[in-house]
Amino acid sequence: MDRHACTRSRKTASVLGAAAGLTAAVLLVASCSASPPHQAHQHSAPATHHANTTATHGPGTSAPPTGTSIGQMGATLPVSDSSGTQLDVTLQKVIDPASGASQYSNPAKGNHFAGVKLRIHNTATTTYQNNANNETTITLSNGKTLHADYNPIAGCGNFDNGQITLKPGAASTGCVTFQVPKGQKITQVGYGNTVFPGKNADWQVS
Repeated sequence: MDRHACTRSRKTASVLGAAAGLTAAVLLVASCSASPPHQAHQHSAPATHHANTTATHGPGTSAPPTGTSIGQMGATLPVSDSSGTQLDVTLQKVIDPASGASQYSNPAKGNHFAGVKLRIHNTATTTYQNNANNETTITLSNGKTLHADYNPIAGCGNFDNGQITLKPGAASTGCVTFQVPKGQKITQVGYGNTVFPGKNADWQVS
């Protein structure tokens, strides 16, 4: 009840006190006593929703296979990537040491040539085009990884100067050349796409 209403009620109570007795007046005045203040409602902060950042693939889609296929020399291993490449690659032979294809093909001092003979079979439904010199690596006994040298070796051609073009179902065989430092041996050969992520192949060489 507001202040003005309580004032009027007190005056009325005085009249009632005379006419109806003190008890009624006391009860009416008591109803005007100040009520305890209302406590403000405390609104709890809205719950924070954390977005789920886990990537998901749409219906009917899947990530390309990744990782490395491992085998021994002579094994045929799958190689694939996110561009649609699907290959069966066979390490047929490691030629170490190898001779240059001509008198103009010579290794640097302290090195010798070695050749890696590969058979590459396109198992995809689209044409495969790449350069075997870029995709092939070797690992030495000291743990160092080497990339291809572009000198040709005797007795095994370098595909089409490294270039490979294979229609679906087609295959090609060729050699990739490396320069190996004196005293080092090839312990591993690798093949995989250097541009797109996918599944590579590694062969252990005894």
